[in-house]
Amino acid sequence: MRNGVSVAQLERPLVNESSIAKIRRWSVRLLKVLLIVGLSLGALVLAGHSIWKFSGSNQWEFEFEKNGVKVYSLKTPGSDRIQIKGVVLARATLGHIVRYNQDPTVCALSGCIESRVIERVDDQVQYNTFRYNFPSPYKPREYVVRAQFHQNPRTKEVFLEYAAAPDKLPPNSCCLRVTDMYNTWRFTPLENGMVEVEQVLNMSNGEFAPDWWNKKKNLESMAFRLSTMQARWDKRKYTDEKFDFLQEK
Repeated sequence: MRNGVSVAQLERPLVNESSIAKIRRWSVRLLKVLLIVGLSLGALVLAGHSIWKFSGSNQWEFEFEKNGVKVYSLKTPGSDRIQIKGVVLARATLGHIVRYNQDPTVCALSGCIESRVIERVDDQVQYNTFRYNFPSPYKPREYVVRAQFHQNPRTKEVFLEYAAAPDKLPPNSCCLRVTDMYNTWRFTPLENGMVEVEQVLNMSNGEFAPDWWNKKKNLESMAFRLSTMQARWDKRKYTDEKFDFLQEK
């Protein structure tokens, strides 16, 4: 055929349309399979989260001991939170411990920045703020907390609580303000100038990873932090370590 089209050329579009139809059918099947797999995985995640949320003994469970620090965890049924506790022995006076924890500059030893006292109410209560830079893509975290000391007059044990006080300062666009924190320290004087130090972490930094994902990291961080406590106390010298509310053992 001089100016015409061959029979093969006429039939070619029909073959192409048939192939396209097959591809479309397979694409629809593939999308259905992917949808079913996605829904199944979502159901498994929800089921796993439900099982995880309602698990836990509501008791402190021993995890490990490292460099003289005993580390525990606690999971309460119905809560996503894992609390972490560390216990270590160190040597210091109660006055030195209180003064150390009122010093905003010691926060830098843990990597925080821009630490300062917002308001000092009295020897037992003050408000602090500080920040921590988080790895990308997370925004820096800003903490505004109330630090409050109590002493048991009978045992001379000192209890320190750090509670979030996010409304103490106006919002700051630089950072994510942490609003969920109730961390505690307990300093129990023993014989020969020794003190049992107990720290409990009960907070959320607002990360998108669940507590069970960060559990190992938090346990190790607790062990390291308390293992360096004696060295940190020894490096700080203060002249004003006496407080009206405080009695040494």
